[in-house]
This record gives sequence, structure tokens and C-alpha cells, in this order.
Amino acid sequence: MKNLSSSLGAIAIGLGIAIAGYFISQTMLNHRTGSNPARVKGLSERIVPADSASWNLSYSVTSRDYDAIGDTFATATANRDAINAVLAKAGFDASEVNLSPLRKRDHVERGVERQIIDRYYSVNGTVTISTTDPAKIEPARTPVFLLAQDGITVQEQYLDYRFTKLNEIKPEMLREATENARIAANEFASNAGVKVGGIQTASQGGFQINDAETGSFGLDKMVRVVTNITFYLEND
Repeated sequence: MKNLSSSLGAIAIGLGIAIAGYFISQTMLNHRTGSNPARVKGLSERIVPADSASWNLSYSVTSRDYDAIGDTFATATANRDAINAVLAKAGFDASEVNLSPLRKRDHVERGVERQIIDRYYSVNGTVTISTTDPAKIEPARTPVFLLAQDGITVQEQYLDYRFTKLNEIKPEMLREATENARIAANEFASNAGVKVGGIQTASQGGFQINDAETGSFGLDKMVRVVTNITFYLEND
């Protein structure tokens, strides 16, 4: 066993010397050709506020009295107006609020043997808020949902905060990512006793826009981009 361990150790040492010799020869070759590369990544991140938002709400009135369809539509209309009034009080302009036409939908429930056990209808509507002032939405959510106290149940279908001004910050972020990549290359070159030259190749990943914090409803966005750059390394 001892001889086996000694043999394995000798093999490992020999392999290490062989690998070291390979890198030495590569360095010498690159010294002659001037093509030593350093491949590094550069990162740029920043938090930006959302500049637009879409907020979709729905409501409905249900009835089994088919002789009172007119009254059901009237109730749904009053509910829509109540929602619209809350939104206006919250600071939303009429141009930011879209009230969809009311629609009647029939519902039939069947039992195990496919017999009809219940029949009713609902009058449904949606309210879509599109705004370039997203900060108005969060304060409006509570009074909208409190309409349930008046018998008006409002469902939030979706709430989407967006950042649409990416083109305005793209150039600066790409410069920053490139500078960070060069910093990384300079650190590598310093340790290797060489200096950083020009760029051999460069590419960038796509810009990513995500919520800055979980649970923030996306009002703040994190914009991120990574560049992949290969620099020439030059001997001093």
C-alpha cells in the first residue's frame, strides 16, 4: 500500500509538471504573437422607478330572476359608476380609465346525471386603468376594495408596473459594464505582470428588468446587463 501511495504521488507530481510546462509554453508562444487574452465579464445594475402601469379590475352582479334583467343591468351600471367615482377621487383622470361595456353571461349547473340543478346569469364589467403615474395606484387600492362594504365586490385581475425608458439609460449602463470588465481585466493583468491592451471581442447579454424587491408590487425595477469582453494582454 505504501509503495502504491508513493507511485500515485509520483504520477501526480509528474502530471503537475507536465501541465505547468504546457502553460509555460503557451505563455512563451503568446509572448511572441502578442495574443494573450483575458476573458472577463462586466456588470451594470441600477434601480429605477416604474414609469407606467396597467391595473385591471372586474365586477359582476348575479341574479336568477330572468324577468328582472333590466334591474340587474341597472345595478351593474351603478356599481361601475361607484368604482369610477372612487378612482376619480384617487386622482385618476377620465383619459386613464377605460370602462368596458356590460355583458350578460348565462350559467347552468348540472348534477351527476346531467340534469339541470341551477340556472342563473351574471352581468359583468371590467375597468382598466392605464397611467404614466404609477404612484397613484397603491393609495387607490384600499378604497376600491372597501366598496365591498356597500355590496360591490371588485376583483383585481392584474396589476402591472412597467419601466419603458430603457433606451435612455442603455448607453450609460453599457459604458459602466465595459468599465467594470476592464477593472476585472486590470486586476488579472496586475497579478500576471502584464498590462491590458485593446478589446479583442465583446458581446452583451440582454437587458433584464425585474422587480427590485419581492413584495414591492414592482413599483421599483432592477435593470441589469452583463457584458462579455476579451481583452488583449501585453507584456510590459
